[in-house]
Order: sequence, then C-alpha cells, then structure tokens
Amino acid sequence: MAEFTGERVIPELVDADLLNEHLARYRFAKHFAATLGEAARILDAGCGTGYGTAELAHAASVTGADIAAEAVEYARSRYGSERVRFVQGSCETLPFSNGAFDLLVAFEVIEHLDGWQDLLSEATRVLRPDGVLLVSTPNRDYYAASRGEAGPNPFHRHEFDYAEFQDALSARFAHVRIWTQNHAEAIVFAPEDATASQTESSGSNDPAGASFYLAACSQSPIAVNDAFVWIPTSANVLRERELHIAKLRGELEKKDAWLQQAVDALGELQTRHEQLTAEMERQNIWAAGLDREVASRNNRIIELQSEQETRYTWIRNLEAQIDRARTEIERLNAESARLTEEATERTLWAQRLDAEIAGYREELEQIRASRWFRVGNKLRLGPQVRDIK
Repeated sequence: MAEFTGERVIPELVDADLLNEHLARYRFAKHFAATLGEAARILDAGCGTGYGTAELAHAASVTGADIAAEAVEYARSRYGSERVRFVQGSCETLPFSNGAFDLLVAFEVIEHLDGWQDLLSEATRVLRPDGVLLVSTPNRDYYAASRGEAGPNPFHRHEFDYAEFQDALSARFAHVRIWTQNHAEAIVFAPEDATASQTESSGSNDPAGASFYLAACSQSPIAVNDAFVWIPTSANVLRERELHIAKLRGELEKKDAWLQQAVDALGELQTRHEQLTAEMERQNIWAAGLDREVASRNNRIIELQSEQETRYTWIRNLEAQIDRARTEIERLNAESARLTEEATERTLWAQRLDAEIAGYREELEQIRASRWFRVGNKLRLGPQVRDIK
C-alpha cells in the first residue's frame, strides 16, 4: 500500500469530498475524450496511484506515467489491464515518441514541478497536431487563503493565479479554454430510470474566486464549451452526513474504549510507579547504609595500611639490627677462631716445654744417680743442683 501524504490520493484512505474533488476532473476528461472517438490514445501524466487513469479505460489505450516507483507499482497491481498500462517517467521528460497521444491529462501536477514549463513543452511534443492537453491547478489566491495558518504547501513548487495560468498556456498553445472548478451542493430530482439530464447552475463562474482551474489546450480549435456537472452518489449530503455521523459514533466508541484502556493502563502504571518508588526508597536506604559501611571499612583499611607501614618500618629496622648482629657474630667467630688457634699453639708450646722439662729432670736424675755426681757432691766438688719441681 502506498503512503498517503495528502498530495497523492489513495481512494481508500481519503474522505469522500477530497476523492470526489479529484475524481471529478477525470469524469470531465472522460466526457471530453468521448468527443475524440473510441480510438483516442490517452496519457495520464502524473497518474499517482492510477485510480483516475482507470476512469479513462474506455479509450483505445490509456497510459499512466508517474515518477514515483511505488505509485506505479501500486497502480499496476490495482488497475493494470490490457487497455491500461503504467510506466515510470518524469513529466518534465516524458518517455514517449513525438505525436504518440490524442489526449494528455495532467491534473494537479504542474504546481509540483520546478521545471513546469518543461511539462508544457513535452505536451506539445507527444501530442498529435490536433491533440488536446487537459491540465488543472489550484487557484493560488484561493488556495493561500484556504490554508490559513497552515502556510504554503511544502509539496508545491509554483502556484498560479488565473491570468498567469492563461498566459503560460497561451504561450505554447494556439487555443486555450479554461473552466473553473468549484465544489457545490446540489438538489437532485431523478426518476428511477432517467433518459436524459438537465443542469441549471446559479453559481458564480468568476475565475478569481474559483478553487481550481482546468484548461483545455490545443494547437487546433477546441469544440467543447459545455458546463460540466458531476453529481457523485456521495452528493446526497443528508445520507452521507448520517452515515458519517454513524461512523463517527463508532469511532468515538472505539476511542472511548481505547481511552478507558489507556486510563486503566495508566492506573496500572501509576501503581507500578508507586511500587517502584517505594522499592527505590528501600534500595536508597540500603545503599546509604552500604555507603556508610564502605566508608568505615575504607577508614579501617587506611588504619591497617598505616599500621602495616609501621610494622614494615620496624621489620626493616630489625632486619638491619640482625644484619649488624650477624656481622658482629662473624667477627667474634673469627676472633674466637684466632684465639682458639693461639691457645692451641700455646698448649702445644707448653706441652713441648713440659716435655723438655721432663727430659731435663730425667737427665738430672741420671746425673744425680751417677757415681761421679755422688762423689763430687760428697767432696763438695762441682755445681750445686737444686731440685726441679
């Protein structure tokens, strides 16, 4: 389904008045094409979703062209047939040969084009010498006033008043006839099976006050000069308003049901919000307690770190003392070894001395025990020998 933007009409997505406003132009074109004969070849330039192109299907062949690929795809799937085909192409550079068509319709297209002059040039090229261009556009003055605070239409590139529209068309076509298009209510008297119709119009045809302009342009004289009135089934205003009111009531009931659902959902959301708020408050209290506990533990960690640093300092001092003690012990051990060595040497010296003394005593005893010593001792000859103890 193509998207409805307010500019591209999709019959199922617009109200009856807007649809009829656009559809009436194609009914006019259908009435006009009948004067060209059944063999007429028709081009609907800027065909949009193709509903209007399908209205012209009585002709020998009808071609719809639009620059939007999604619109062409939608038109093909909905309205394509043996006599109606759709192609993608720009209205400023129509993809058709010269003199290919008897009638070209371009409804509510020209105001959308930056190169609107190119549309008119292309129309003169693809039409036969006696072919006709039917082109419509909003009345710039009326349209600007009707939009009010909404401001300019962002989809429109160039809008026309009556004089500019007529001058632009007359610059390229020898013959131009402009109809005004207005939406008016009508009172209809109709038998069950009508054989003819008569129209009496008391409305104003003043171009300055018209809602839209629809022009027939050709290089040949234009025979059609009738006032055309189309009364769609939706013109039964009272019935349509009653149906519309019934539809609105149904929509209102749906909206009321939707509103009640929304209110109920809002109530549930409010309850849930209150629950979440209470839970959040509890979580905040818990978080505050946790923050205090974390702060306390952080302080204790700082204290322990300070105590640990003190202990590390004490340990480092103790290790230094131990190193000094080890050095002193090593010195003392070395001194002890030296003294032990000296004591050993002195012991050995003393032992040698004792051995010498023992030797001397033994010699002395031998001397004393000798006969010569005893004789000399009695005679008091020789040295006096003391006892060695």
